[in-house]
Amino acid sequence: MKRILLVLFAFSAFFANAQNWGSNDADSIRCFENYNNFGQLCNGKDYLQAYEPWMIVYTTCPQASEVVYKFAPKIFDAKIKAEQDPAKKAELIAALMKMYDDWNTYYPGSEAKVLGQKANDYYDYYPEDAYTAYQMFNAALDVNPGDIQPLYLNNYFNSVIALYKVDTLDSEGLLNAYGAVGEAIEMQTDNWNREITALTEKDTLGTISSREKRVLDIDKRLLAQSTKLMTNIERGLAPLLTCDRLGLIYNQENFDKHLGDAAWLRRAEKMLSKERTDTAGTTDCTDNPIYYLVAQSLYDLEPSAQAARSMGVLSIKNEKYDDAVKYFTDAIAQEADPLKKAKDYLKLAAIHLKTGNLAAAKSDCAAAVRNNENSGEAYLMWANVYAAAAGSCGNNVFEKNAVYWAAIDKAARAKQVDPSVAGRSDKLVAKLRPGIPDKSISFQFGKKEGDRYTIGCWINETITVRF
Repeated sequence: MKRILLVLFAFSAFFANAQNWGSNDADSIRCFENYNNFGQLCNGKDYLQAYEPWMIVYTTCPQASEVVYKFAPKIFDAKIKAEQDPAKKAELIAALMKMYDDWNTYYPGSEAKVLGQKANDYYDYYPEDAYTAYQMFNAALDVNPGDIQPLYLNNYFNSVIALYKVDTLDSEGLLNAYGAVGEAIEMQTDNWNREITALTEKDTLGTISSREKRVLDIDKRLLAQSTKLMTNIERGLAPLLTCDRLGLIYNQENFDKHLGDAAWLRRAEKMLSKERTDTAGTTDCTDNPIYYLVAQSLYDLEPSAQAARSMGVLSIKNEKYDDAVKYFTDAIAQEADPLKKAKDYLKLAAIHLKTGNLAAAKSDCAAAVRNNENSGEAYLMWANVYAAAAGSCGNNVFEKNAVYWAAIDKAARAKQVDPSVAGRSDKLVAKLRPGIPDKSISFQFGKKEGDRYTIGCWINETITVRF
């Protein structure tokens, strides 16, 4: 009985609210009835049949509930696909576009997300009108790039490519669009990575709720989609991303034209500092003389994590290692994305390795792994740091060379967490193996196959003796 009363109370409260939907009681009741009808049909995925009752609610009581607008795209899609008359189909698409505008009018707060969906639908229905879609996408990006879904960003870039092919956009326009997509993805991945890190920790501790588990799964899926999107875009743009081609765009003339334009400077910095991985390792375009001017100007305008990172790169190139440590430490302090922090720690590790501060380099590698447990690069760096300690950590030839086992362990770990570095890991292990203590020498110091030995000094790693 108590449960029945609660249900009746909830229904009464909902109905009382529904009475304010229309301009009079009759309209409110009509909207309430049709709201329930289209809701049930939508729950059964019968979107085509939901169109008529949905339209009654939408036109009579446009402020009834945001649910009216959330279901609208699927309802319109079913109706448009079912319509055979081209003129009526065009009218339906125009009505769908107006619905998005009404959505933002009656339920503000998610303007960018709604505009992005509007632009995406327009491009799906009118792929031949890439320019209009391009303008609509830009309007959404101008509001909040971080609210545009990866799927929509993919269609945005498809529209850009279409315009580039017919010379409506030049190379700079194409790269600017690439920069806009990259910035949008970066904003989103920053949030996803922060949330994934926090929720993964809770999952490990067993304190995660079922809702948080769903959020974690969704974040991982969206992150994977974004990574795939950027990989596909970069693969298509590879011919334009060469340093020679970028140098034609990011030159003194364009720098002078955009001096003080933070958005242009950010994109120039990212394009020139972007790492490209090949069989020889990683390269970038920071040798372009404009990069120094861009990095310095950006840091003066907004000393953000990325700007500090750029100054750190420049300091390394100029062999000002104390300055580089300061800038990368500054970048880490401001950075929210743990994956970017991991890369910054690797830069610090490289500096400390070069300057001989091996204990600090080890600490940097450990910090990189804490921020990105799947960083094969961090373990490879760690292996090189340990190898650099050979001959300096221990009192005899066995102890001084035992560090090679620790280095080999780290190199092996690299390909376990990141299969993409397997080739480099194997090469490094092959390079390190000749340095391990000789079997007969080890025996002289009481060490045989399978024994455990703890390396002292700042390394403090326990290894297994094996030949």
